[in-house]
Amino acid sequence: MTSTNQAAIGDPFLFDQEGLAALTDSDTLRQGLACFKDCRVFEIDQQGDVLRARVEDGEDGLPVTVEIRLAEDGHLHCACECSAGQTTLCLHQAAVLYAYADQCGETNQLLTASDAAIRDRVKRGRTEVRVESLDGFPWFGDWLASSLSTISHYPRQYRVSIRSLHRRANLCTCPDFAVNQLGTCKHIEAVLHKIAKHPDYEEFRRQPAPLSYVYLAWDVPDAPRVRLHRARTLEAGLAGVLDEYFDAVGTFRGHLPDGFFRLQDTVGDRDDIRFGEDAVEYVRQMVTAAARRQRAEEIRALIRAAAGRLPGVRARLYPYQVEGAAFLAGTGRALLADDMGLGKTLQAIAAAAWLREHEGVRRILVVCPASLKQQWAREIDKFTGLASQIIQGTPPERTAQYRREAVFFLVNYELVLRDLSLLRDSLRPDLIIMDEAQRIKNWRTKIAAAIKHLPCRHAFVLTGTPLENRLEDLYSLMQVVDANILGPLWRYLVDFHITDERGKVLGYRNLALLRQRIAPVMLRRDRSLVREQLPDRIVQRLDVGMTEKQRELHDAALSNAGSLAAVARRRPLTPTEQHRLMAALQQSRMACNAAGLVDKESEGSPKLDELVALLDELCLQSGLKAVVFSQWELMTRMVETRLTAMGLGCVRLHGGVPTAHRGALMDRFR
Repeated sequence: MTSTNQAAIGDPFLFDQEGLAALTDSDTLRQGLACFKDCRVFEIDQQGDVLRARVEDGEDGLPVTVEIRLAEDGHLHCACECSAGQTTLCLHQAAVLYAYADQCGETNQLLTASDAAIRDRVKRGRTEVRVESLDGFPWFGDWLASSLSTISHYPRQYRVSIRSLHRRANLCTCPDFAVNQLGTCKHIEAVLHKIAKHPDYEEFRRQPAPLSYVYLAWDVPDAPRVRLHRARTLEAGLAGVLDEYFDAVGTFRGHLPDGFFRLQDTVGDRDDIRFGEDAVEYVRQMVTAAARRQRAEEIRALIRAAAGRLPGVRARLYPYQVEGAAFLAGTGRALLADDMGLGKTLQAIAAAAWLREHEGVRRILVVCPASLKQQWAREIDKFTGLASQIIQGTPPERTAQYRREAVFFLVNYELVLRDLSLLRDSLRPDLIIMDEAQRIKNWRTKIAAAIKHLPCRHAFVLTGTPLENRLEDLYSLMQVVDANILGPLWRYLVDFHITDERGKVLGYRNLALLRQRIAPVMLRRDRSLVREQLPDRIVQRLDVGMTEKQRELHDAALSNAGSLAAVARRRPLTPTEQHRLMAALQQSRMACNAAGLVDKESEGSPKLDELVALLDELCLQSGLKAVVFSQWELMTRMVETRLTAMGLGCVRLHGGVPTAHRGALMDRFR
């Protein structure tokens, strides 16, 4: 491929988004960007007028070689092993140019954390965003920004308001701008980059904003602060009003939120001053937060007054469960992190039932591992009698299921991404309950991103893992609960992580401050705190699926047993037939545990996988001990192998262990 060189001046291989867009189509650019972000570009090397790299192909996983050469005529000659004769960039070549642009920016050793975060958005704005003016003005006013990479794989559009070319006083409607506390985002930086390439840019920089505006400033002490930009000329009446509410440097000095609303009422609909959406939203959030705190206390008081008997719940809750249900319902969006076995499911169901009765909640989405959907359905029916719908089957079947008359809709995590449009546009739940959230090992996955983008009034996140041990997961879970509680990721990493010079996490710090910060939305109790309220034993039944091999062995054994049972109805079985009947029934039970118990060659089973997940939470994360029983010695060997691989110590006691050795094994366990 040959192309006119539109790279940045001084470097023939460094392109911004407009330059890349001139080399290939938007779909290829999006695929190349995804390839680069997946770290599939390696061995990148630039020698003079030649840029070479290898890229892992997404289809077969094999590396392809890419070469981009600057010819004497100023054109780029691009070659890739996947695209001989192609007239535009392929995705591998686009990925190499993205990687090269990223490599050229690796100079952040002298930057502060906020500087590095801003720099990252500047770099991404130049390569990941397409912009166009909405007002027709060369700089001041509204712009449309389209992201090239989103979880839905379709461009997501946001409105950018440019108010200043000197300060971080601009505005974007994207989620990142709302929470990053930087006063900018990649969309704003993309617009600023576009403006900077205009021939009259220096003239624009000398021009003041044509009118006054109120905005939310983050680049000031004690941020955020409501501030004012004054136009050079002000009508006398407006100048007097602004002097009353803002000091000489433009900081709001009235009482928030009342003073801000009085200012808006006084100014009215004047067209020579704008109130930025960021400032208005900030003040509205103050009002909403105050009202929410007051309502939360009222709800908690009402639930506590019920003395464990909540209307619509067919169970008497223990005192700590009353407190948990009150916390969930009162907070509205909260994380319940009680130890396993303390009844998080019941507390969530009770809180959901209360919100349905008193707060207008009508449709509740429960997201959980596939193995727990049946258990949730049983618990909902047992404790409330409300209708629930398990989501499963083909896409047409699931579409019909979402439209049925039910209160609870039970879906596993994997289906959320596939059914995202149905969940958002058809189901539109009032409450989302996420159970066993710690089972999602990587919260940077598309499934996690999809869950975080589900709009919902209320959200309960349930986990039995002490999340202080996995702060990366805690941050992502909190994005579901309250995206503002921990602040932006760059600040979170600085405040609570210890990293080396490459950014690798070495440990955690300031955990007391972290617990204090999340206390308003997170409740955790361990057994030691509520032991006196608990019964002697709590029984939980988990449903676990079988593999095809297990099902085959199970059904074959039952078929044999059925044939013998049919014979038994005609005549008494012989001793040999009785033995075969019992053996067939036992084989069917063994197949439910693991196929290897029957055929002696298959490895693993869903039941072992579920056990590993439970022991990870109970033992590795919570520091507890567990006793695992099995009728079959071979099954205990399989469990021992799994535990060893986990790094979890264990002892195995079975009938083949000599009596003289059993005491030592028990002592080791204790």
